[in-house]
Amino acid sequence: MIRMLRSTLVCVALSLAAGAPAFAHSTSTSFLAITVPEADAPVALRWDLSLHDVVWIVYIDQDFDGNVTWAEVQASQATLTSALLREIALTRGGAPCVTTVRDVALAERLEQNYLSVALEARCPRPGLLGVSGTLFMTGNASQRVLVDAQRGEETIDGVIGANAPRWVEPERVSAWRSFVRFIGEGVWHVAIGYDHIAFVLLLLLPSVLRPVNGKWQGQERLASVARDLAMIITAFTIAHSTTLALAVTGTVKLPSQPIEIAIAASIAVAGAINLLPRLSRARLPIAFGFGLVHGFGFANVLGELDKHGATLLPLLGGFNIGVEVAQLAIVALVLPFIYAMRTRAWYASGVMPFGSCALGAAGLVWMFQRL
Repeated sequence: MIRMLRSTLVCVALSLAAGAPAFAHSTSTSFLAITVPEADAPVALRWDLSLHDVVWIVYIDQDFDGNVTWAEVQASQATLTSALLREIALTRGGAPCVTTVRDVALAERLEQNYLSVALEARCPRPGLLGVSGTLFMTGNASQRVLVDAQRGEETIDGVIGANAPRWVEPERVSAWRSFVRFIGEGVWHVAIGYDHIAFVLLLLLPSVLRPVNGKWQGQERLASVARDLAMIITAFTIAHSTTLALAVTGTVKLPSQPIEIAIAASIAVAGAINLLPRLSRARLPIAFGFGLVHGFGFANVLGELDKHGATLLPLLGGFNIGVEVAQLAIVALVLPFIYAMRTRAWYASGVMPFGSCALGAAGLVWMFQRL
């Protein structure tokens, strides 16, 4: 009882101390739609970018109320146009293009306010198109530009980000290339997704233990650990793969804020469950239930892509496999260490509960920040 009280007090202290900002999965995603013409006709672009990213670079919110109005956009038109052209660069056939802003409007995407910019690029020669620039990416590794290019009847997908700062139009459309590219996106999304990493760690920490008379004790055999992990990770994978597919295809659509709050809450609940050995059997249904929630969170990355059927399949499949690869990498890195420590008394009474407290407390903070 004293040990449980001590763990609870530590959890409360950690929840008060964990003050790192928690941004949602959909934060800092912009969208670039390109119409690639034949020969030397101008290139038409539609660039939708989050106002959250713009205000870091361009002084728009003149009254500092956190809400950018159309009047404020109009008042900053000259400065904004200059910044937009400075942030994006196009080439075609290896030669730089001259880009102009044709129109600016306000739009809503992912339940956030976006600036929708129509651009036109005149290029001195035909050839393959290239897009680069800082693109209002301010160094945040989670920032992405999803590219959707239309070349005649062909649709070309791409991503611009910190790890791939330039998009180049391919000579031939390849579903395989899109599949491989989005495997990388799935891996990267988990790698920078602190909340998803936290949840996977919370599933891992008690996997090398077993409940005995209301207390945690080390598992005796690796086979038992492997079986426990396989069941939990499989349940989590099936759940988030299902809701990811449902959300991206538009079969089910839920608002993003409640999903982000639920993801943070899942971390807090998983941390609390780890402190109660008698509830160890609940880990499997909890992994499945919260896997459904995490799938909707993943869908925020792909949900705004206007893809259907065969065009969507390589993106969805690649992203999902990338997520699984990243999860297995976390397991491969962490499991050998915790398995080696499982029989030490200080793992069951120290590392596991206090680690669960720290991660669960972070989940509580993220949940309140997302309200």
